[in-house]
Amino acid sequence: MKKWGWLAFIVFSFLIWQAWSIYGEAMAPKRSMVEKAFARAKEAAGLIDVKKIYTYYGEEACTVFIGRTKQGGTDIVVWVPEKAGDIVVKRADGGISEAEARAILQRDRHPQQVIDATLGMEKGVPLWELTYIDAEGRYSFYYLHFADGAFLKRYSFQR
Repeated sequence: MKKWGWLAFIVFSFLIWQAWSIYGEAMAPKRSMVEKAFARAKEAAGLIDVKKIYTYYGEEACTVFIGRTKQGGTDIVVWVPEKAGDIVVKRADGGISEAEARAILQRDRHPQQVIDATLGMEKGVPLWELTYIDAEGRYSFYYLHFADGAFLKRYSFQR
C-alpha cells in the first residue's frame, strides 16, 4: 500500500508542476505587456510607485497605472496604449474613483452582482468599464466617462 501512496503522490506532484508551468507560460505575454507599459509610463510620466494596475482589452488594449511620481503629492493615472500611441496622464482626483463608478452602476442599473471595474480608454476617452450581471441574469458591460462619471454606453449578452 505504501508504493501506491508514493506513486499517487508523485503523479499528483507532477500534475501540479505541469499546471503551474502552463499557467506561467499563459501569463507571460500579459507580464511582458505590463513591463513594457510600465517602462513607457516611467519614462513619460515619471511614475515610480504603482498602487494599482488595470489591463483593458477594448478596441485597443492598454495598461492603466495608478501611482505616484518622483515629486510625490497626489496620485496620478497613466493610460499606456499597447501599441505606439500617446500616453495620457491625469490626476486621480480629476476623475471618479472605482468606488464612485460602482456606486453609479448600483444607482442606475441595480445589478445582481458587480464582477469587475477596469479603467480603460477608447478613441482617446478615459473610461471605467464595469462588468456585471444585470437583473435578468445577463452578462453586461457599463461604460462611464472617467472625468465626471457620465454614461457612455452599455451592452448585454443575450441569455
